[in-house]
Amino acid sequence: MKVDTLIIGSGVVATALTKRLLEHTPHMSILILEAGHRIKTKDFGIWEAFQVTGNWPFPKIYDLPYPERNSAGENRLIGESTQDPAAFTLYQGRALAYGGSTNVWGGWTFRRKPEDFYLKTNTGQGLDWPFDYDALEPYYCQAEDYLAVSGDSKDTSVPRSRPYPFHEFPYSYVDQPVARAMERLGISYAHLPIARRGVSKVPSTHAPCQVTGTCDYCPFGARFVACDYMDDFRRWNDYPNLDIKLGAVVMTIRMATKRRAAGVVYKETATGEMINVDADRVIVAAGTFESPKLLLRSTSKEWPDGIGNDTDNVGRYLITHPYMIYAGSLPDNPEKMQWELNFPTMVSRYFDTQEEQAKGKYVLVNAPNIVAQSVGQMMINGWDHAKIDRAITGAVPISLHSMVEIFGRHENRVTNYHKLNHLGMPEASIYFKCDPEAMQRIQEIGGVVKRIFEAMGGTYEAENPSVNSWRCDHAASTCRMSKDPKDGVVDGDLRIHGTDNLYVCSNAVYPNLGAINPTDTVTALAFRLGDHLNAAG
Repeated sequence: MKVDTLIIGSGVVATALTKRLLEHTPHMSILILEAGHRIKTKDFGIWEAFQVTGNWPFPKIYDLPYPERNSAGENRLIGESTQDPAAFTLYQGRALAYGGSTNVWGGWTFRRKPEDFYLKTNTGQGLDWPFDYDALEPYYCQAEDYLAVSGDSKDTSVPRSRPYPFHEFPYSYVDQPVARAMERLGISYAHLPIARRGVSKVPSTHAPCQVTGTCDYCPFGARFVACDYMDDFRRWNDYPNLDIKLGAVVMTIRMATKRRAAGVVYKETATGEMINVDADRVIVAAGTFESPKLLLRSTSKEWPDGIGNDTDNVGRYLITHPYMIYAGSLPDNPEKMQWELNFPTMVSRYFDTQEEQAKGKYVLVNAPNIVAQSVGQMMINGWDHAKIDRAITGAVPISLHSMVEIFGRHENRVTNYHKLNHLGMPEASIYFKCDPEAMQRIQEIGGVVKRIFEAMGGTYEAENPSVNSWRCDHAASTCRMSKDPKDGVVDGDLRIHGTDNLYVCSNAVYPNLGAINPTDTVTALAFRLGDHLNAAG
């Protein structure tokens, strides 16, 4: 088999890139290889069963809990030992399925700020991007259209040349006490941009958001999911040479010469057959963990340590977001505030600034309080009216959620492990150690949150915040961009240094992560790469 373009992975990068390439050259032959399978989306029966039983509808798309990865590092913040399975887990951090992690993501779609492109220049940490914010800004606009983002176009905290495609969701009732407290302290806040669509602009099977408060599984298709959008793209257009193969684990990239990729070898998991595919160009869009693992196991006489790894940067500089939940309580709730949505509508990027960059930028989000029990759940539990009224007017738990920037370190890395996971993919061996400075920064953030709680008339209840996860779903930097080949793996066009037709496009290419979710940026990078490939012919 021979194709013009071969894409490894089927998440948001693959779908956005395919869209851009085929709109330019409709008869281009494109093959997308995905190790996982299709999961059923937009199904009211699955949604209804999930609401009644609480059973997660996608049990087979995650890495299984330990030992489906080998954690060789340690996490100083939560005191885990070097082999403790909780040190850095992939479980529920990514989705191994057609459409990737967009099947289960929250949809938060922040743009990076201009100073994020100059971390090295501004702080001496990490690495600058090979281009600046202005070079990516038009592609942010395209990404927001593609992701169907609802946001506040009047928000000037990040420069923009076009409005969001859909209006922002209004602040919820439970945002009001947090907003009043932040105003008293001089802390700015804004509407959180989120990939949940309003009224469709084009023919689509995706309904606008119905704000049901049950967003972990959307029965309407209002939240962006890459496989749904790719299916619509194929349904409404005639692209005869586009093919998507599921259950296809790419084992190695074949090189014709040191500079030129010839194709790949993939394993068909249903039969175990090894299949060769030739391609004029190869794009690795397999995420922060699988992209470097594939490059490392693709060895040859010209690349004895793995493709792109002449300077020992492949898999290095692993970064991620610790996701903190700062808990407290209000003494009573006379207004009977309840979370009517299952997604946040308010964020503060007041500390996501160049002035905070050296210590680690961070954001504060008023996210749905998973501790507070809903009226619906109380009714399911059989509580009578008086008991429910006492519960919702009495003391109420509150929380603010936060993500903080972590800086890349050469020793933090991902490599291949010698076992296969349940999909037949090589497992990941992860070494990750948190800097003591990051631990101190998390404590400092807690001090700010305490002041906010006090301004609300509440109590800060945890001197040590709950670190909900190390957000491996936000992991990045294992194939980072660099101007100089000795500093990274790919150049500013996302081409692997020293090659002519081999690219990486995923969170892996970020030189640094900032304090915000990566999906908006990686989608912008996919459209930018598409324009580069179209121009190259």
